[in-house]
Amino acid sequence: MAKLKLKIDGMSCEMCVASVKETLESLGVTDVNVKIGSATGTYDESKLSEERIISAIIDTGFTAKVKKGLF
Repeated sequence: MAKLKLKIDGMSCEMCVASVKETLESLGVTDVNVKIGSATGTYDESKLSEERIISAIIDTGFTAKVKKGLF
């Protein structure tokens, strides 16, 4: 399992948070924690890529990039 830490732009309210959380969970990301501007979670690298996760968030209407560093 891989850890994911994202910076997400375009979020401004709790509905945005709920939308991103729903998107991540629908992809199979677990331990999801979403706040305005960021998200963390865990995913199975053999089934899902960072690129697919970011693409799904973009499709939801936000921009996202992977944040490197400590969790």
